[in-house]
Parts: sequence; C-alpha cells; structure tokens
Amino acid sequence: MGTKTALITGANSGLGLATAKALAQRSFDLVLLCRSDQKGRAAQVDVQKANPAVMVDYFIADLADLDSVRRAAGQITAKYPKLDVLINNAGYTPARLEFVDGIEKSFYASHIGHFVLTHHLLDSLKAAGTGANGPARVISLSSAAYLGGRTDRFFRKIDDLSTTFAYCDDKLANLLFARELARRTAGQGIVSYSVHPGAVRTQFGADTPGFLGKIFSLAGPLMRTPDKGAQTSVFLASAPLKSIGERNNGGYFADSAPKGTYNRDINDEKAAWLWEKTMPFV
Repeated sequence: MGTKTALITGANSGLGLATAKALAQRSFDLVLLCRSDQKGRAAQVDVQKANPAVMVDYFIADLADLDSVRRAAGQITAKYPKLDVLINNAGYTPARLEFVDGIEKSFYASHIGHFVLTHHLLDSLKAAGTGANGPARVISLSSAAYLGGRTDRFFRKIDDLSTTFAYCDDKLANLLFARELARRTAGQGIVSYSVHPGAVRTQFGADTPGFLGKIFSLAGPLMRTPDKGAQTSVFLASAPLKSIGERNNGGYFADSAPKGTYNRDINDEKAAWLWEKTMPFV
C-alpha cells in the first residue's frame, strides 16, 4: 500500500501513463480512469510493474458521457473515501468537429466531463485534504494553446470552427477551471493548479488534420518524451507545498514552475462565469 492515493484520467497511454508510473515509483497508490476495460486492465498491469508494492486500481468512464462519469465517480467515492490527488489529464485534439448536446465534443469531454468528475469527488478530496497529508491537489492539464482560446466560443455550436481553435478553447477552459476551483475551495483542504506539459511526443494529435496536424508531424522529433512531459504534474502532485508556493494556488505551471498567462479572457470574472455555466451539467 502507498502513502497517498492519486486518481488520473486518461491513464492508459502517453502522459497519463507516464504520470501514473512516476507516482507509483514515489509510493502513491493509483486509481486509473480509462475509457474501456481492456485499456484499463493493460494500464493496471503496466503501472504495477513500476512498483509492485503499491495498489493499482482502475475504473471505466467516457468523459463525453456524463452518466458514465457520474457512475464511475460514485464507484470511486464508495471505495476511496479519501483521495489525495486528482489529475485531470485526459484530452485530445479533434480530428473533425463533432457535437454533444450542441457543444463541441472535445470541449465537452475535456472541460465539462472533468468538471463533473471533480465535483463528485470533492468530498473524497476534502476528506484527504483536511488530514495529516495536507491539502489534496487537483491538477488540470492545460497547454500553451490556451493563448488561442476565446470564452465567447464556449458552449456554442459553431459549424465552421477550426479543430485548432476547438483545442485552444479546451485548454483555456482547463486553465480557468483550475483557477476558479482554487477560489471556491479555499480553506477547505484543496489546492488546484493547471499545467502546460510542453510539446510531448505521444499519439496525441496523430489524426489531427490541417495546420495543427502538420505542426504535430513536423515537430515530432523535437518533442519531449512522455516521461519528461509528465514531470510538472508529478512535481505538483508530490512536492512539499512550500516548494510549490502557497500563493500559487490556482496558478498555471510549466517546467515545474509558475508562469504568467497572456490571454485577456483569463480573469476572475470569466473563471466564475465558466463555473456557473457548467454547474447545470453536474
């Protein structure tokens, strides 16, 4: 058994799998949230090899299917009344525009799915965060693509939206969610951060068409390995709070350090608006 328990979404490949292995090596018990039983079982075996002494469990959910998210969250909280770390890692670059309930699908999964999951895990996070291990940590994977995001596109069905800008909007939403979560849970045993992992060499974006797809293809040899890309998430999950900086709650991190943000839509008003707009999905 490990010293703390961390839940990671999208943990069966790429950054999520690398993060899970790194935390297992740091004696965390791992709960993996994957889209299928086959992927979950394979990831469980892979992560267990990183440290046979820790517990590795998995649950199944599709973040674009909120019923499955709620069901998985209920199963997780029943089995794990305390969660020390939640890493909202899952995400993808859309190969084409698809819509769920009139909302672009990658935004629906990356933002709304993670919002609903986090909301239903709050009691487990608070229970762990007010204990001896210190505050629970919620880490949301964003990216520098937030620079191209715009909140006035959120929740709208825009048929001619480029997949590049769809991805940028997802990442802006992830950053704003982390910021507002920190404000809403202040003093309740939870801290929240967003992360830019860098350009990582995984299957992420492999099917992306157009300009963004060409960038992924050309930049492949220059990209970071998943292990390197996972380092900031691992740092935020495992480092002493003093090393992270208590005043950096709600902050945006890259290369294991807080960074400034440069998008006029990143402010308290927009973060609060996004939270209220997403609450009805819970």
